Amino acid sequence: MDPHSPLENQLSLDETARAELLAALNELLEAERAGARVAMETGREIHSQELAALVADIHKDEVHWCGMLMRTIKSLGATPSSATGAFHGKAMAIPDVEDRLKFLNRGQAWVVRKLEALIPRLDVPQARADLEAMLQAHRQNIERVESRFSEGGTPEPGGAVGEPQPTEPSALIEYILQRFHEVHRQQLPELIELATKVESVHADHPDVPRGLAVLLQQMHSELLDHMAKEEGVLFPMLARGGNSFVTHPICVMMSEHEEHARRLTQLMALTRQATPPAGACTTWVRLCTATKTFSEDLQKHIQLENTVLFPQFDSSLARQG
Repeated sequence: MDPHSPLENQLSLDETARAELLAALNELLEAERAGARVAMETGREIHSQELAALVADIHKDEVHWCGMLMRTIKSLGATPSSATGAFHGKAMAIPDVEDRLKFLNRGQAWVVRKLEALIPRLDVPQARADLEAMLQAHRQNIERVESRFSEGGTPEPGGAVGEPQPTEPSALIEYILQRFHEVHRQQLPELIELATKVESVHADHPDVPRGLAVLLQQMHSELLDHMAKEEGVLFPMLARGGNSFVTHPICVMMSEHEEHARRLTQLMALTRQATPPAGACTTWVRLCTATKTFSEDLQKHIQLENTVLFPQFDSSLARQG
């Protein structure tokens, strides 16, 4: 069996079994996306450095496994789901952070059960290894959270926090996909939801950011299109070492980066530099906090591609730097 052949050609599945497998993988993807959002949003409410490190590790893991599941689904010749599981809404409805983390742990246990049922159905070494690694990571995270809430127990230090970013192209691309692409896919739906609520509830407030939800929807659409181009065209070219035709798609991506930067300027102006008015409700404060985080992340994302990744394949950019 050729380990480099498409996954769909390595699986001995009839169409019914293949459809069931894809449904299971997409269900896991939606659940992981929901878990990542819960961890990201809950982390903002935590003041303990120890607990914040634990939740940051969980968020990083969830984002990583989202990326892995998306790649596996694409290898089967299918399109990954873009939905977020209902678990997110149920978890965020729990006001107490510790109770929410316990609920998150139950969600991790659900993923473990799903993986234990799914893995025996795979006869492809790479896919099986990826899902087994995901299973082991979830078991470890469950133990860490349980330890945190057991009598006298403390979580392990979050060793992955602050991990240096790579510079080698293939590793850097993987980092960008996990740290920025999947995170943006979580951030913008949340921002749109928060903006819609604020604009509706505070329609008569003089400082309400009118038109913010529409702007965010435009940014969401543009960024999804941009990331799809990178994931489907440019990044695979760069991961293979680039070629003489790579300059044009890099220029297109950098031009779109400039448009994203202009949108960010609009976003920050509309939200008064992501600053809530005096006496703002919790939702408005969350909106501003999430807006600031998204803006900072997108700027870092753009800078990393423009100044670290792309110059390795376009000498004119290296000279400009």
